[in-house]
Amino acid sequence: MRLPAEVRHRLNLHARKGSKAARRRQVKRAEAFATWCGCDPRQVGKAHVYAYFRAHDLAPTTARDHWYAVRLLWQATGRHGDPPKPPQVP
Repeated sequence: MRLPAEVRHRLNLHARKGSKAARRRQVKRAEAFATWCGCDPRQVGKAHVYAYFRAHDLAPTTARDHWYAVRLLWQATGRHGDPPKPPQVP
């Protein structure tokens, strides 16, 4: 599944600033989450976020990094606020 052009553009803008390697990893995780959902990222909801974290057994620090990527995707799609935090993410 390809991301919509405006979402991809916002993710690329994010990756250009700050620590390049860390931001590239964050964008890659956001794209992986969107691909895993299998729907338009603008239609991702709370159930998708919870199901993603239940399907992946992640260490707490890794889960936090994945949640940051989901939050980045949430913002890139123009949604306000943060996505719901999964239970295991501090």
